[in-house]
Amino acid sequence: MENKIPSYLLQTLNDQNEVPKSKGARLSFPDKTIMNSAAVLKSIYVQAENASTGNYIQRLHPRVKLILLIYSVIVISIVNRPGTQLIITVFIFSLYLIARLKIFDVYKKIFFLATLFGLIIVFPASLNIITPGKIIFNIITFNKPMHFLIYNIPQHIGFTENGFKVVSLIFLRILNSISFAMLVIFTTSFPAFIKSFRILGIPDTFLMIISLAYKYIFILSRAIEETYFALKSRLSGNVGNRRISDLISGRIFFIFKKSMLIYDSTYLAMVSRGYQGKVLFHSQKKLTAIDLITLVVVVVSGILIIYL
Repeated sequence: MENKIPSYLLQTLNDQNEVPKSKGARLSFPDKTIMNSAAVLKSIYVQAENASTGNYIQRLHPRVKLILLIYSVIVISIVNRPGTQLIITVFIFSLYLIARLKIFDVYKKIFFLATLFGLIIVFPASLNIITPGKIIFNIITFNKPMHFLIYNIPQHIGFTENGFKVVSLIFLRILNSISFAMLVIFTTSFPAFIKSFRILGIPDTFLMIISLAYKYIFILSRAIEETYFALKSRLSGNVGNRRISDLISGRIFFIFKKSMLIYDSTYLAMVSRGYQGKVLFHSQKKLTAIDLITLVVVVVSGILIIYL
């Protein structure tokens, strides 16, 4: 049988004859932003799906987890010794091991937030200008103390022992609070967690708005991602910044119109299913003996930590 494949399709390119890669549109920053945002939203969705499977902590009632979350934040705020805060840190870490979560991935996020809000921002408090005390590491020395506006600048500026204690205490408090909050988030599905807020007296209508907004975020983010990559697939080579601005502004208006359409469609779908302004949150899950025992043990442990 005669071979009818053109000869140029059978040729192989060597390194010297390779076709140069064309430069794509200059959209690297939007690319990174959209991809990272999509990754965060997908991780939240996967978390919500995986939270219904598995182990002792995930099987606890959402209301018990909410009560323990509020109680733990109060205990962490009251404890004012770094050593005791470290004990709480080890205890929360053991709960992560019991929950069989991805320790490295979760604590990478936790330490980033704790370092940003609990260390970098409050680190100047370790200086004797803000926190007086015994200087353990001198930074700069002037010839004499100075006065600037309403501030008195001492002759020696450095890190104090009391300052390090204050910064370490704040850092551990924020670290423990974020750790316990993330533990509850990663072991509880979002709809079940929202329903548990009824014990705080929050109106059902407000909870319904949060639940719908939660679902709507995923739908809208998916629409934004698809619209953006559909736009990018139609671009070739370098595109001027003005042209890109016009295209993106047009897509923003399109997404706004689409979001309004989704909103109207969702409301009409609710009305067609009998919605009359009243929201009923039904939860078939009931409190068990394990839930009550866990609640009592954690409350007693918190009281002992405070008084010790």
